[in-house]
Amino acid sequence: MKGTFVGAAIAALSIGAASAQEGSASRISALEKENAAIRKEIALLRENRDLQKQASTLKLANPSSQRVAAGSAAAKSDPFAAYAADLPMAYKAAPVVTQPRQFRIWGEGGAIWFGGDPMLQPYLLGGGVGLGGVGSSGVGVFDLGPKLGWEGAGGFDYRIANSAWHVSGQFRYGESGKASGSSTGNGSINPALFGGDVTSITFGDALTQSYQEKRWLADLAIGRDIAGDGPDALQIKGGLRVAENVGTMTTNRNQSFAFTFDPPQNVGGFPPFSSLSSASVSATVDRRSFLGAGPLMGLEGSIPLVGGWTFDYLGDAALLFGTQKVVSSNVTNTSIDPPFLAGLGGGIGGLSSSSVTTTERFATMFSADLQVGVSYWLTQNLKLGLSYWMDALINVQNQDNAAVATFLADRYTHGPRLRLTGQF
Repeated sequence: MKGTFVGAAIAALSIGAASAQEGSASRISALEKENAAIRKEIALLRENRDLQKQASTLKLANPSSQRVAAGSAAAKSDPFAAYAADLPMAYKAAPVVTQPRQFRIWGEGGAIWFGGDPMLQPYLLGGGVGLGGVGSSGVGVFDLGPKLGWEGAGGFDYRIANSAWHVSGQFRYGESGKASGSSTGNGSINPALFGGDVTSITFGDALTQSYQEKRWLADLAIGRDIAGDGPDALQIKGGLRVAENVGTMTTNRNQSFAFTFDPPQNVGGFPPFSSLSSASVSATVDRRSFLGAGPLMGLEGSIPLVGGWTFDYLGDAALLFGTQKVVSSNVTNTSIDPPFLAGLGGGIGGLSSSSVTTTERFATMFSADLQVGVSYWLTQNLKLGLSYWMDALINVQNQDNAAVATFLADRYTHGPRLRLTGQF
């Protein structure tokens, strides 16, 4: 009986020990899982702390960076961005597409050819032939159309940061080559036409004319990208253009005549003279100009090709309101031999005269230009291009009135351009 009780006790102790061993193992497993969860949470907290430190560093480096305000456009597109600093774990906001500011400056130059209304100047020299004289007389027309010239230009384009808007401007200046013509007329007149003691009459006439055009324009415009982005975007713009076109005609004329007498002639108490001669030098400058300003519309852009090559294009049109003006100045000096004959007319050995006349009217001109070409990006910030330029300045008012026939002609110009563009 006693052995039976002892055996039962031993069995009970064995069962209790086994149960206690199983309970300890369960608790250890639970503790290990809890420790793993704690370590994971600690790692997340450390990562969040590091991200907050990086954000603080960025805010110090860029004071303009501020927490996204609730209710702003950015907060609406990303509602959790305003609370990123308060979240228990790292948060990455949705990427925001930004477009940095862009500043371009360019310069170009090239040759220009001129077209449009012709500059034809008729002339008549040696009028003595019409009085029965013999000799050479200059009769004809000078073609004074502008010759091959040059033009240079420079400008800028500034795109506002994170915006499709631009501010741009340009300045152009060009000159034509000088066109010129000259002719002479010399001869004699039959002295019998004058009778008396005149034994010979000779004359001379020489004419030289030249013409040159100069022009400039300045544009200031505001533009907006409507297709594409970056330096290749298509931009439309509107603004103001101011322009002046000047044509200068210079005329120099030398005229002379001489009479000989037999016997010598007597005038009052002056010594007798056997010849009478006169020489006249005349210089005339006609400055024909248009100066005006008006609204401008235009577009420009580029199309990427292979490699660093692009196809570039631009076009502008403006309506200019201003003044057409002709200022004509003349100076004439005449010498007479013998000198006392000039004195009889109020001069002393010669006569001089000068005059300035001005004619002007309001005018409306149409100004337009077009440029196409190819460019190559030498570096990320430097582009070299070759293009062809065409432009026009056209008077849109009626010029049939003879009173305004001397005003500046309509003009078309064209020629190759070499352009260098820097982008920053």
